[in-house]
Amino acid sequence: MKNNLEVADAIEINDLNKAYDEYCKKILSNKQILARIMKECVAEYRDIPVEDIPSYIENDPQLDVSVEDETDKIQGRNVEDQSVHGAEIKYDILFDAKLPNSDENERIGLFINIEAQNSSNTPYPILSRAVYYCSRLLAKQKNMQGGFQNSEFQNLKKVYSIWIVMNSNKAMEGVLNKYTITEECLETKYYFPKADYDKLSVVMIYPKREYDIKDNKHSMMKMLNILFKARMSAQDKKYQLSKNYGIMMTRAMDKEMDGMCNLSKGVREEGRAEGLKQGLEEGLEKGLEKGLEKGRVEMAVDMILGLMRTTNKSVSEVMDMADVDKAIRPQVEKAVKQSTK
Repeated sequence: MKNNLEVADAIEINDLNKAYDEYCKKILSNKQILARIMKECVAEYRDIPVEDIPSYIENDPQLDVSVEDETDKIQGRNVEDQSVHGAEIKYDILFDAKLPNSDENERIGLFINIEAQNSSNTPYPILSRAVYYCSRLLAKQKNMQGGFQNSEFQNLKKVYSIWIVMNSNKAMEGVLNKYTITEECLETKYYFPKADYDKLSVVMIYPKREYDIKDNKHSMMKMLNILFKARMSAQDKKYQLSKNYGIMMTRAMDKEMDGMCNLSKGVREEGRAEGLKQGLEEGLEKGLEKGLEKGRVEMAVDMILGLMRTTNKSVSEVMDMADVDKAIRPQVEKAVKQSTK
């Protein structure tokens, strides 16, 4: 009931795209899904059987999931980071995990952040933002619960920021890149303990638009495609996840998959209607493209208006500063001028 109310509120207050994003976050917070992401992206769990990984998440040993409850969901940490005055950020998903073979008294070994990014088309490098998130996750540990006190830097926990970019250009599809701190001896060779500097990892994931559904390689990338990109019915998605990945469809997971697929269909239909309204007759795909473009223009207009107020520069100068896509600049400039009349 609580989940239904949360989703109903999201749809009422926000648009379809934002409600869809909420479903994505709920699905990604499922321990069974997280376990498969951690198996492939978090080196510390590479040798742990995927079915055992949920027991390390939030130090919760519960593995048997009842269809009547939601014990397969992480509780998560506070996603609002106000550790830097005037620079608040909000993580999509943030949780802690216990390290394999760690001391039984150690509750937290890692902090893991998962970000669901709709598109690679942003006015800034997403990778730079991911590095910044890792830096914030390190900095906020000082004097926080589960972090370290005063100058006890030996207790600094490693952080991961894992970014799943749903839509990207063709060249990026299928990319799975990892970025870490490494040691390089420039003069006298001396190797410090890796644990002293191996404190952050960024992982960038760009699932392909299509995978061969008959392929027997049931990778994490293919799972993400099934979850968020594949044009399948909710029933087909649930079947594939259950059969090929052993993911138990709890009652909550079942409802969220249905809800996400319905909203995904709604987003496509909204895009189609918008395209038809503007005289396009190319069908659903073209309509969706136009609907998404309209959203990009609206986001750019809000950003440009804000920058103009703070920098006192012209529309053209601010668009150059923000590196606005040339393809939408005429529409942005026209909308900005109408807003400032």
